[in-house]
Amino acid sequence: MAALRRLPEEQRTVIALHHLVGLPVAEVAREIRAPVGRVKARLSRGRAALADLLAIIDSKEAIDA
Repeated sequence: MAALRRLPEEQRTVIALHHLVGLPVAEVAREIRAPVGRVKARLSRGRAALADLLAIIDSKEAIDA
């Protein structure tokens, strides 16, 4: 959750609605009043950023161990 909070709000919102709430992409688009393509782009960028953040956290934990 700490990594998710570090994402930009636009990415965090679509990731939360899609992955945590379980809304389909089209419903996320309706909810935030944005085109489906924009939601897909934010999901893609958000997932990539989240993966990078989690990799950093994992590497720091490995160093501390």
